[in-house]
Amino acid sequence: MESDEPFGLTETLRKQLLAYSTSSEIGKITAQAQNIEEVFNGLCLGFRDLAGYEKIMILGIDTERFCLKPLQSLGFDEEILKDFHAEIDFMAGEYADAIFCNKHILADPVQEYDAFSMLGSKSYIVFPLLKRVIDECWKTKDCKKTTCPCYESENLYCWTNLDAGLATKATSENEKRRSCVKCTQFKCEGLLWLDLTDHEPITGEDTAMIYAAVAHAGLLIETFRAYEELQKAHCLLKSDLQQARVIQQQLLPSSFPDGFVDIFAEYKANLEVGGDYYDCFELSNDAVGIVIADVSGHGTAAAMLMSMFKIMLKSSPLNVVSPAETLKNINNTLVSEVDSGKFITVFYAIWKKNTREFIYTNAGHNPMPIMNKKTKEIELLKSTGLFIGVMPNITVKDTTLKLDDEYRLNIYTDGINEAMNSEKDQFTHKRIYDFMQSSIDKTCKDFVQTLLKDVEVFCAGKDLVDDVTILVCDL
Repeated sequence: MESDEPFGLTETLRKQLLAYSTSSEIGKITAQAQNIEEVFNGLCLGFRDLAGYEKIMILGIDTERFCLKPLQSLGFDEEILKDFHAEIDFMAGEYADAIFCNKHILADPVQEYDAFSMLGSKSYIVFPLLKRVIDECWKTKDCKKTTCPCYESENLYCWTNLDAGLATKATSENEKRRSCVKCTQFKCEGLLWLDLTDHEPITGEDTAMIYAAVAHAGLLIETFRAYEELQKAHCLLKSDLQQARVIQQQLLPSSFPDGFVDIFAEYKANLEVGGDYYDCFELSNDAVGIVIADVSGHGTAAAMLMSMFKIMLKSSPLNVVSPAETLKNINNTLVSEVDSGKFITVFYAIWKKNTREFIYTNAGHNPMPIMNKKTKEIELLKSTGLFIGVMPNITVKDTTLKLDDEYRLNIYTDGINEAMNSEKDQFTHKRIYDFMQSSIDKTCKDFVQTLLKDVEVFCAGKDLVDDVTILVCDL
């Protein structure tokens, strides 16, 4: 008499191969998804078309109502499912164990108290859609309850241990469950529900196949969830930065005081907000303050430091006395009150229009050109001391110029002279000086806009890597 063992082994291998093939094909369908809804839809279609299940549901956890709600389904009248929900409290059907014990549950037969009995299901199987959890519950919640059975144990998650829940101060199983499903460490995203009423009995190969497909889908869902959270965070950050940009623009002057033949300025932040600043403000009937400053680096931190600098500058009682003394005072305040790790280069001048005295100090900023419009001679107003914000008691000094003729002052930040093309050549100060001499008849506005256009052409579409600020005035 011949043995049936080879036939039995062959049949087992055939079933295993079929199960592997089915889970692989379902995985391919879900892998094409562009969002979570498409993952759910792919699961439902895959189990219907490839595994032969007529009724399928994806159920998500409604943490506020403490129940399961259908997210995607096939084989049901949508009207029947519209108000359907399944409680997940301690007295719920066996499906709830799949959520809190992270394992599949077979309900055969379905009991009357089971929520799925009202859908006409006589038997079903559910699988949890699980995400990865990196940290243990007790670490995440900084739990000090060392008597909790989950504390430093191999059983890492409190919802899988009937005796746990001390960290949540739960007085009942339902309280513990409610707390768990709202926890960021809760592992279950929802359930895959498959109706077995008119289906052949579930085999071990079937279970393995479903687990493989669900595990793959779970990873996809987690990826999309993370992407959604990232998108939300990005939108929130972008909104905050846009508001910060508006506020920063409001810190810049909307108009200029009298005392100039002509004046114009332009500011372009490399990011939403930047660390450059310019201003021109009246100090008295006779005097006007002119300033340009650049915080090291750029972005939000630089913008915040620059905002502080503006407030201190505009409120300084030393403004009408001396630009150098004003910057010394601001520097000492920054060093003692703000440990930002950043420094500020500043060119600050007082223009006395009646006496035509130009008093300036340069704290670590680039040499700023001032040109006699009659002779085209350029004088560089060089740094007379260290930048501010890092060391106390810096040494800077005032220099006074007597401007008898008409002059053009051009103050800017290094985002212009250091603008770089694709060959890594910089625009340089010399190009700026040459342009000043060749465009003497241009208005300040035309001068600024043409110069910035030349910088753009020079860079040939290469993005600027720093903030760009320029103020030009005729004295």
